Amino acid sequence: YPSILFGLEMAMRHYEQGSWRHYDTPFSRGQAGIPINGLIWMGDYKYMLEQVEEKMKEGFRCVKLKIGAIDFDRELSLLKHIRAHFSAKEIELRVDANGAFPPSEAMDKLKRLAEMDLHSIEQPIRAGQLEEMARLAAESPLPIALDEELIGCNAPDEKRRLLETIHPQYIILKPSLHGGIAGCTEWVHLAETILGGTPERPKWWVTSALESQIGLNAIAQWCATLGNSLPQGLGTGEIFKDDKHKLIQRKGDTIWFTNDL
Repeated sequence: YPSILFGLEMAMRHYEQGSWRHYDTPFSRGQAGIPINGLIWMGDYKYMLEQVEEKMKEGFRCVKLKIGAIDFDRELSLLKHIRAHFSAKEIELRVDANGAFPPSEAMDKLKRLAEMDLHSIEQPIRAGQLEEMARLAAESPLPIALDEELIGCNAPDEKRRLLETIHPQYIILKPSLHGGIAGCTEWVHLAETILGGTPERPKWWVTSALESQIGLNAIAQWCATLGNSLPQGLGTGEIFKDDKHKLIQRKGDTIWFTNDL
């Protein structure tokens, strides 16, 4: 139950620190923000295009699109639309398939996606197909990041075997799903030792998973201690319109700790 573990970790940290400032970092002192990606939710072509254009106007330098919900050619058309206006140096594009590709079609789709100068794709096929995922990670022209594949893999030996078997280019860390902060910290260390990641060239980034502002704050506070230079996936805090806590505020394509309760 990683979400219960994460809740316990939050409560303990809050009790120890006596405030919502869980760690002492430039982020927790309000002196620095954390770069994030702009998230494009799955929907029909018109809805996704509207979201893309809005993120462009807001100045995001990294945009992540959920794909697999509409016709693949339409999704490619959407990516081409972005690339027609912004090069890979201007906007970094990530996609998340959430396991939508059949293994028999995955490589062909990865090759076509790679033509769009994408940064990476999350979970191209559904979790649990280790041999297929390992083959894709070894042969794909597009870097692969694991997400759902990490769920339920909790023991350090299991984690090590998973990364050594698949050897992905990246892993995505969600404390609510991947073993709390303690479990995600283990994943960070393994990514550095097995995948060869460093703070300057990290092989992982952190993503929130629809937590409230309280949960998002805890994830961001922890993330800020790690020195990861990539844009993080911490933009889901604006989804809940009735969340009255205002601990995290977005400014452009960064989030800041406001401590405003």
